[in-house]
Amino acid sequence: MGRTMVVLVAITVGFLVGERGGVAVFADEPKAPQALPEVLTLDKAVELALSNHPSLRVASGTQAINEALVGQAQAGFYPQVQGTISKTLRTTNSTSQFSGSATSTGRQTNGITTGFNSGSVTLNQLLYDFGTIKSQVETAQFNLQAANSDAETIVQLVVVNVQQAYFGLQQTQRLVTVNEEAITQFQKHLDLAKGRFKAGIAPKIDVTTAEVDLSNAQLNLITAKNNALVARVTLNNAMGIQTTSPYRVQDPGQAEPYQVSLDEAVARAMQLRPEMISQRAQERAAEAAIKAAQGNFFPTVTSSATYTYSGIEFPLVYNWNVNGTVNVPIFSGFLTKQQVAQARANLLKTKATGDVLRQTILLEVSQALLNLEAARERLKLTAVTVDQAKERLALVEGRYKAGLSNAVEVTDAEVVLVNALANDVVAMSTYQAAKAQLDRAMGINTPVRGGS
Repeated sequence: MGRTMVVLVAITVGFLVGERGGVAVFADEPKAPQALPEVLTLDKAVELALSNHPSLRVASGTQAINEALVGQAQAGFYPQVQGTISKTLRTTNSTSQFSGSATSTGRQTNGITTGFNSGSVTLNQLLYDFGTIKSQVETAQFNLQAANSDAETIVQLVVVNVQQAYFGLQQTQRLVTVNEEAITQFQKHLDLAKGRFKAGIAPKIDVTTAEVDLSNAQLNLITAKNNALVARVTLNNAMGIQTTSPYRVQDPGQAEPYQVSLDEAVARAMQLRPEMISQRAQERAAEAAIKAAQGNFFPTVTSSATYTYSGIEFPLVYNWNVNGTVNVPIFSGFLTKQQVAQARANLLKTKATGDVLRQTILLEVSQALLNLEAARERLKLTAVTVDQAKERLALVEGRYKAGLSNAVEVTDAEVVLVNALANDVVAMSTYQAAKAQLDRAMGINTPVRGGS
């Protein structure tokens, strides 16, 4: 995989970013079941996942929401303009009447209706608020940065899940081959036992033993094939696709050497893990939120201007007014004080969450590195074991043909070889999975940065 996959991921995700004002769109809308190539490469599997997995659309939506929230916060910097047009119909019936020096009350309705027309435009502009809106904008911007990093986390999780599922299918495919070869070997042993029995140089139990071994191998093959089908479904799910295509995945090549110290791995993780980048952005957002809450302690200076046309008859009469206002908060029932307290408590909580995250990352990196080292040693040992098992079987078969061994010894040698081959397959898949998990733990699965 290596550099090729990384470049492919970068190109794929970069292409899918599109024209959304910096908001990353990783996955398209859900697609109908699709055909796959007969042999699916890991690069292609990752590409399909980045184009189809629904969790990426969720992440993209979260980014879009946070970008909109930045725009909403920035709206406070701009003038607020509102236009109004109205027409009012009203009567002017009098409820009192003045006559001479005495006032008499009574109802006097004349049914006259008067129309009043009005149109106005009002402009309001915040002049100064001691940095409250600026802090609100910064809070929203840091939250957007966190959302972008969270989206990258989702990308990396999708990629590593595809890798693990791909290696799992690789393993089950190879185990099917191992069990097919085992059946061939047991069938050859059965044929040999039958020939020796007919020649009168081997007992009937040798034939029966070989038949039982062959039946057990056939049962193991059924299980291996079912495991391969389940692994293929798991990979389809990891890629976020529906397909009935009976594809295969590539067999693994040589295990790539991977050397990194624990200190170096931890340093990379703390710098590159998108969760850490998101955490730092959340802490800065919490700090900005404190400043925004504290701004409510201070006055705000605003100005407004209104231009109106109004009157009973046309042409209407214009009027305008301009005013400035200083709003001084005197007492709000301790609301602002509690808002500041809440913001400070949220900052403490966010920083504590960061400490937990650092411990979690340290644990993940340490475990992944230890697992990789163990998998590397296991892979070396299983390769030697396979050679030894093959040599042992060849010697036992030679002894059996010469009448110096029995069927049980041959069966034991065959079983040892099958187990050695299976262990080697599992060791290779385990090594690949451990390597991918260490990459993920260090945050280097993909260099893509989502969003603006």
